[in-house]
Amino acid sequence: MTKKAISPQIYKVWDRQTASMTQYTPKKLYKIVVEYPMTNRTLEFIGMDRGSCIMQAEVHKEIDDIMMMASEEEITLYNKEKI
Repeated sequence: MTKKAISPQIYKVWDRQTASMTQYTPKKLYKIVVEYPMTNRTLEFIGMDRGSCIMQAEVHKEIDDIMMMASEEEITLYNKEKI
């Protein structure tokens, strides 16, 4: 039996103190963590897709000839707006 992933949904929150409503809208993004062994750095990159994250990692390569991807995952960020 496989578990079905729950897709994030828009939700609204009422703030009694300010008498206002806030809406949170989910946005799917991609995150990779890259290790640069020659300069002993580990950096995180967040982008719209895997390709844009890898492009960012390439730009930050500096003197390193090698980039090792430590992890990659899809993340959900929420855009907050008053309604």
